Amino acid sequence: MNNINSESKIEEKPKESSLEDKLVNKFKHGWEIFNDEQKKKTLKLADEYLDFLKNARTERERTAWTIKIAEKNRFKRVEIGKNINILKPGEKIYYVNREKNVAMVVIGEKSIIEKNHHIGSHIDTPRLDLKMRPLYEDEKSSLALFKTHYYGGIKKYQWATIPLHLTGLIVKKDGTKIPIDIGKNPDDPVFTIPDILPHLSKNVQNKRKTPEVLKGEELNILAGALPIDENNKNNKDAKGAKEKFKINVLKILNEKYGITEADLQSAELNLVSGLPPRYVGLDKSMIGAAGHDDGVCSWTGIRSLIDIKGIPKNTAIMSIFDKEEIGSNGNTGAQSAWIRFVMNDIMVRTGIPETLTNLHLTLTNTLMLSADVGSAINPNFPSVHDPLNAAVLGKGILIEKYTGGGGKYGASDVLAEVMAYIRKIFDEKTVPYQIVELGKVDEGGGGTIAKYFAESFNCDVVDAGTPVINMHSPYEIVHIADIYSTYLAYKTFFEAD
Repeated sequence: MNNINSESKIEEKPKESSLEDKLVNKFKHGWEIFNDEQKKKTLKLADEYLDFLKNARTERERTAWTIKIAEKNRFKRVEIGKNINILKPGEKIYYVNREKNVAMVVIGEKSIIEKNHHIGSHIDTPRLDLKMRPLYEDEKSSLALFKTHYYGGIKKYQWATIPLHLTGLIVKKDGTKIPIDIGKNPDDPVFTIPDILPHLSKNVQNKRKTPEVLKGEELNILAGALPIDENNKNNKDAKGAKEKFKINVLKILNEKYGITEADLQSAELNLVSGLPPRYVGLDKSMIGAAGHDDGVCSWTGIRSLIDIKGIPKNTAIMSIFDKEEIGSNGNTGAQSAWIRFVMNDIMVRTGIPETLTNLHLTLTNTLMLSADVGSAINPNFPSVHDPLNAAVLGKGILIEKYTGGGGKYGASDVLAEVMAYIRKIFDEKTVPYQIVELGKVDEGGGGTIAKYFAESFNCDVVDAGTPVINMHSPYEIVHIADIYSTYLAYKTFFEAD
């Protein structure tokens, strides 16, 4: 006979999930999913990412940073088609293209022709570029200015009245390379675009539509406001010169860098946001900076590849590209043949005969994540999103089956079978993720490098990246929980079978 006062525990039936818990769009916040150890790592990664943002602002700077971290983590630099040695599982190599692309590789257990896992991102960012003949003097205002050509899809008015840094490279006719970096050092001067004061904007600016608040030819940079000193014996050649303000700027450039005005015609000089990367919010939950698009996905992808545990099942490749913001064109964009050359070289270095059929099989059997940011709901403009299918800041990496615009124009639209695989591997590792669309169907649209790889490789590509608000502005916003979620997702993908 049972004793009703016994200490024995009666098993309860497991509680059934409510209908609300089963809703597809009921995503938990990433911070709620993380354990204490993951929360500590989130904070650590955020600090490290902030440091990256401060020192790697353009494609050249981000390439240099990637090379440095690759070397530090014992990746060996190789050249396509040179010094071919058969690589063993676990070996690490990297490739560089024109100081603007890098592909980092960890050789896996399986043959690359059977399957490989590839993450591709881009390292260029919206900005302003100096024109090839940029320097001029405005006689009416007694100012020297630089003319610019904006790069990528920007709201031009956002780039006025903020500090800008000048960075890039000047190449002289003899091949001498002169790096330029003015503004990052606190003692440096900065640059800015003057806007019209509200007291006088009634007729000139107030009636303009948003894209024309500042026009392309009005994005002119203040370069200097002092005339050259004609009384200085070192400036005797400037005696009687008409463009005294322009000449004074050229004199400073010549004294500091040894260049002439003509040398500016063989230069790549970029003006980037001078607003320093900082934590945003009293709880330091967000990071504000220029260049999250696509620095956050590039950085987390590289970090996740470096942090792979053991030898991956599939060869893991992390590649970074230029020119995404203007269509992925040219010999450093994702549409170039360079990455196909890289894939062929990896194939040969792992002992696979170099035939066109083998290359086609290797490309086709690539599973790729197009690592690019997506739009999170902006609290001031929620109407552009479908709330059932929109990304939310802090709720994890976003997964997009397709991008494009309107009737899915410009999208690759990955197979449902691939989406199921991604869900499976992320759920197994409790990766916070959200499956979303960019915005309402008829509101606009955008694209990534996904379609180019789907077409040129004939492979499966899924868009997966960090949610952002203020995208393409000089001060984009990401959530620290999403940075860690993105890192965890990419690491899970690299380590998955």
